[in-house]
Amino acid sequence: MQKSEKMKLRKKESIKEIIDELKKKGKREKQRFWKDIAERLEKPRRIRAAVNISKLEKLYEKCGDKIFFVPGKVIGKSELKKPIKVCALSFSAAARENILQNGGAAYTFKEILKQDIKGKDVMIAK
Repeated sequence: MQKSEKMKLRKKESIKEIIDELKKKGKREKQRFWKDIAERLEKPRRIRAAVNISKLEKLYEKCGDKIFFVPGKVIGKSELKKPIKVCALSFSAAARENILQNGGAAYTFKEILKQDIKGKDVMIAK
C-alpha cells in the first residue's frame, strides 16, 4: 500500500469516528441537530458543502451570534469583517487565518464535541 492510500484510509477512519461521536452525542443529549450534521458528513465528498466566509458573514448579519456548522470545508476567497464562530470538517489556510484575525473562532468537530452546545445556538450552513 502506498503512502497516499494509507493517508486516505486514516482520514476516512477519522471522519467515521467523528460521525459516530456526533450520533452518540445526539442520542445522549436528545438534540436532533447532531444527528443531522452526522448525516450530512456521511454523504460522499463531492456532495459535501464548501462554504465561503463571505456567506458565513451574511448569515452572521442575519442570524446573530451563533455557531455556524459547516459539514464540509470553509474556504476563504474574501475578507471577513465580523467575529464569527465556525465549526467545520476542514478549513483552507486563508479562511482559518481570516476568521482568527477578526476575533472569531475556528473549531473542528473533535473540539466542539467537548463543549456543551444547545440547538438554539447553532446554524447549519451549506
